[in-house]
Amino acid sequence: MSAAQQLHSSLLRMPIIYILRAAGFHSTRPSVLDTLVNIAERYLLLLAESTLNHALDNHNTNIPTVTDVRLALTECGALIPIMSAAEEDWTEKFRHSMSDYDDMKFGDTRRTGESNRRADEDARDVREFIQWIMSDQNKEIRRIAGVLPEVGPGGIVAGEDYLTALKKKHSKTGEESRYQGTLLGKPAEDRPVKIEGGPFETLHEWQLKTSERIARGEGNHVTAAKNNLAHEEEVSEQQHQIAMDVS
Repeated sequence: MSAAQQLHSSLLRMPIIYILRAAGFHSTRPSVLDTLVNIAERYLLLLAESTLNHALDNHNTNIPTVTDVRLALTECGALIPIMSAAEEDWTEKFRHSMSDYDDMKFGDTRRTGESNRRADEDARDVREFIQWIMSDQNKEIRRIAGVLPEVGPGGIVAGEDYLTALKKKHSKTGEESRYQGTLLGKPAEDRPVKIEGGPFETLHEWQLKTSERIARGEGNHVTAAKNNLAHEEEVSEQQHQIAMDVS
């Protein structure tokens, strides 16, 4: 396991512990915890791979959309379809198309109602998934994790996750600059790499000077010198081989 994988596994251990505590468990063996973390890792990886595959199949890019994520959630069992594929096929065959409402009485009103009903059916599994996330059981997980707002002396105080609290504990000033450029902070800004001990301070300056020398024809002398050196090495090797054959 690489260092990055070990770090990600360590970060995933705390959410698994909070889930266990919310379910009523107060202790567990390290081997059991490692097994649950490994299962969560495998499921998240499966979900990410499924999302990427749907993105490549739908629009041939590696940037997923909401539709790609929804298809991946359905494929991985997180979203349960309301109807089977056969039921959806029969429903589509027997219901009116949207253009049929043009010739009906009160067609605009009926078309609007049918459109809203279809949209409600299409998003029903997503709504049920959101309701499950916001249920009391998952609320208990958020409470144990400390991310729910709490009533303090100055009013309602927003909760903090364990990682934010840990970072503040190890950084007395509370500044994010200490973690900048790491996995726990903001990305670091690009800075030019200075070259010490030479006539050029940056790689960009060296590239410009080299391009100017090549444009003036000075690079041909360098190439010729390299060719002469290679020719001399080849001649020396041939002479050495002839001496070995004679001996």
